[in-house]
Amino acid sequence: MHQPRPKIPVTVISGFLGAGKTTLVNHLIQHNTAGRIGVVVNEFGEVGIDGQLIVAEEEALIEINNGCVCCTVRADLVASVKELLMRTQSNTHAKLDRLIVETSGLADPAPVLQTFLADPDLREAVELESVVTVVDAHHFAQQLQDEIVREQVAFADIVVINKVDLVDGHALDQLEQQVRALNPTAAITTASHSRVAADSLLGVRRFSLPALLEIEPDLLDENAHDHEHDSSIRSCALVESGALDPDRFNRWINQLVQQRGPQLMRMKGVLHFRSEPRQFHFHSVHMLLEARPGRVWRTDETRDSKFVFIGRDLDMPRLREAFLDCLHQP
Repeated sequence: MHQPRPKIPVTVISGFLGAGKTTLVNHLIQHNTAGRIGVVVNEFGEVGIDGQLIVAEEEALIEINNGCVCCTVRADLVASVKELLMRTQSNTHAKLDRLIVETSGLADPAPVLQTFLADPDLREAVELESVVTVVDAHHFAQQLQDEIVREQVAFADIVVINKVDLVDGHALDQLEQQVRALNPTAAITTASHSRVAADSLLGVRRFSLPALLEIEPDLLDENAHDHEHDSSIRSCALVESGALDPDRFNRWINQLVQQRGPQLMRMKGVLHFRSEPRQFHFHSVHMLLEARPGRVWRTDETRDSKFVFIGRDLDMPRLREAFLDCLHQP
């Protein structure tokens, strides 16, 4: 029987202008031991420079110019990834083991993620492994005023705080708190000159809460904590005991997305459904939802549902109430 080809993992690298994204891509290419990497790099402006600065082999690199992947170039992103796969799949020696997409420093990551989740051909060929956001420790305090910077942090699965050699310990602590306020579930790592252990970023599936909870089981231990921030982007993490009614939950989540999709930037969770021996892993980007069964619950673990909302101008107490409303009423 013909074995389906394994999906190629994709790492999206985002971050504001000058944060160190291209340096990170080069570092990962040079220090990666997990096979051959293809790179799609997107620049804002008609003349591409980043492509010339990346050390990938020529046939494994595609550059998209003139615009952000987030708007005009979405079709180009799909075409570029397909071309890269075709170009390399036909040559056994050039087959790619993973992809890195470096977005423009001015890009909102959401549409990039949506592109990978929505295009049927891409869904079959590749899977999102993680969203890495690089933050410039030296300039982050000023850049936080920029909505794009806050969005890039809010969508991250892992935040690399770069250029830590330029700030003191107190500033770094504050910075970590600011990142946490925007995104309570992202893993955080620090670096100078974008030097991060390649195997800590590549090969770790973080594009869903479960992977994070495996690494940091106590991540959401407080019962329900809202994170206030001076911007309109807020996050709220819930940990609730009791089994969810699958029909009620589906009805509610679909209605919520119809009504609040644009404001809901990310939702992610590990859910305990009634009469279901497995965990359910849920995540969404704006109006796109994805839920899939995870591992079987262990007999010795508490079957809590853990859920995170990240979004703009959300009524968090009301969301929590609506989530609780989905619990099975005996």
